[in-house]
Amino acid sequence: MNDEVVLITGANRGIGLALTKQYLINGCNVIATCRDDATTTELISLKAQFSDKLLIELMDITCPETIHRLANNLSQRNISLDLIINNAGYLDSNNQSIHAINYADAELSFKVNALGPLFLTHCLLSLLNKSRLCKIAIISSSKGSLSKPQSVDWYGYRMSKAAANMLTVNLSTELADDNVAVVSVHPGWVQTDMGGSAAQENVNDSALGIMQVIANLSIDNTGKFYDFNGEQLPF
Repeated sequence: MNDEVVLITGANRGIGLALTKQYLINGCNVIATCRDDATTTELISLKAQFSDKLLIELMDITCPETIHRLANNLSQRNISLDLIINNAGYLDSNNQSIHAINYADAELSFKVNALGPLFLTHCLLSLLNKSRLCKIAIISSSKGSLSKPQSVDWYGYRMSKAAANMLTVNLSTELADDNVAVVSVHPGWVQTDMGGSAAQENVNDSALGIMQVIANLSIDNTGKFYDFNGEQLPF
């Protein structure tokens, strides 16, 4: 049975919830984080099925105090992590033109999509299980690619995802000697609250694809950017 410990942010819905379910089915121990108790209904249902495998922790990725508390809680439980999936995301969908920017929404995109994963990784580094290869996955977006031709939209989201990709590059370089591999993954346009009902990809297909990309991750291919089908994308 798989004894890996996986921490997933934004695990209460969408891709995060699908990843939580699939890793539990695969026998992993999962630490599922979300912002508040009111959003944990489906996680609590999973807890009934996987009581000894699922730990639900409240954490707001924009709040350093709650990230510190999470790290302290895990440390006190002597929990070592094998995989961190930075999945929590925010989309400033109305910021589609420089002529009409909501800067509070754009700033929130950076806090959730880039700065939050940076701080979370910093706080959890000491908990990584250094006895074997550890992995960090950042759920990014092709919208954050600087070289892929595309239309103008979502200023804060796209800028923050480009920043998240740079976090992957930096971490992969600095942590390779510590046997930690890092990857950015584009999940596709997924049928979630963020992606909308017109999206092309089923959430479970996306989650399974992301898991395969992570499974294929090693020190040899650390620091790369892939879509959920395993195709390497340009930064």
